[in-house]
Amino acid sequence: MSEATSLTPLGYQILDHWKLHRPKMVAMLEKGNQLQEAVFAAQELTGNLLYELTAVRKMDYQTAWEIATREWAFLPDEDDQPQLSFDPAMLDPSQPLPTISE
Repeated sequence: MSEATSLTPLGYQILDHWKLHRPKMVAMLEKGNQLQEAVFAAQELTGNLLYELTAVRKMDYQTAWEIATREWAFLPDEDDQPQLSFDPAMLDPSQPLPTISE
């Protein structure tokens, strides 16, 4: 992994969460050599959304954290939700942030 795609503590939290709660997804991403890039993208998108919600919209940090981490980082368990609304391998750190209504 290059310096441009290095993981922060949030990235490692995402990776640990995905390994625990979405092991099949992790295995598929590893097989395609896409795991690190997907985690990096989730880390960057989560951080960008957290910034948008707290600094720009002045949302309470805890509420913003829960919204931001639910979007791409701390995904539901595979047993509870086998299919995601997005393909983690296709995450792009520069993609537009979702519209969040407060």
